[in-house]
Amino acid sequence: QEWGCIGKVEQLFISESGTTKVEVTDDKTDEVTILSDGKRSAGTSALIASRDLLLEGYRTELDNGDVESVAFQISLRWYQSWSTYHPLVDLQAELEASISALVQLNQRSHERSLQAYLLVARRLRNLTNKDETSLGFKELLKAVEPTSNVFHTVNMMQFELFVLFQDWESALPCLAEAPDTRNRYLAMHASARGMFLEALVYLKTSSHASSWLARRKKKMKAIKTLRKLNGLVEQGNDDVRHYMHILMAECYVLEKNVSAAENNFKAAISIAELGGFLHDKALAHDLACAWYKAQGKDDWANFHFECSQKLYTEWGATSKVETERKL
Repeated sequence: QEWGCIGKVEQLFISESGTTKVEVTDDKTDEVTILSDGKRSAGTSALIASRDLLLEGYRTELDNGDVESVAFQISLRWYQSWSTYHPLVDLQAELEASISALVQLNQRSHERSLQAYLLVARRLRNLTNKDETSLGFKELLKAVEPTSNVFHTVNMMQFELFVLFQDWESALPCLAEAPDTRNRYLAMHASARGMFLEALVYLKTSSHASSWLARRKKKMKAIKTLRKLNGLVEQGNDDVRHYMHILMAECYVLEKNVSAAENNFKAAISIAELGGFLHDKALAHDLACAWYKAQGKDDWANFHFECSQKLYTEWGATSKVETERKL
């Protein structure tokens, strides 16, 4: 079994309210049970609270005249903000204000990083005309050194946009241009999100690889990332549990293990909702829809499609909603 080692990646998660219990054998998943009391996870609350602390730090350093620290805390706040759920219209307004502040402070590298976030928010909201922005990903990438953290951030935001629109083949070159996702981000959760998206792309493109060896290489890269994410879970980071279940679901899709794939999609959706990651819940529904559609299970595909459409609409991702409606 080429995917036999997947079971070894999973651990027995602590069975507490609001967390996930995963029972495993040496090689396979036997059962997934969601235990919930409807409360938001402590990890998510801490993640959101850290944004407020960074804002306080920004104000303090601004009073002290430490311009570089001000720019650093603005950027770090945005690495956190993007990973948590906020309506895109609110994100765009705050991004524009942050970029304006960085321009005034003459912090060009941090400003270009935030321009990438703004570009994704605008494109998701279907605001791509010339009046909205004169910058694109190509222009941003040309403006910075290929070895810089800014280049990595811009490239990975383009990568995230490809993932949201399920353009898996276009996402692959982004990984080659900006490797070592884990060590590039300033914030841990942003690093975890980068790893999650990376593994997801490897899994989604492995079945279309040109050879058995190419397929295996992609699978093993995804498994390596799964192990890193599992290490974060073992350290008590509840905010990556839904990432784990989405990836496990896609692993079992490749194994054609219908029951395990269904259980993990359900787990991902439930945990993302509990944590307040509604944009990731939309992604989980979106991926489940594609899987059920490929199996010819139209009723379930339509259910997950409508759920994802509702959530993406609430997020403000007009372009994503319109694109899916046309397919």
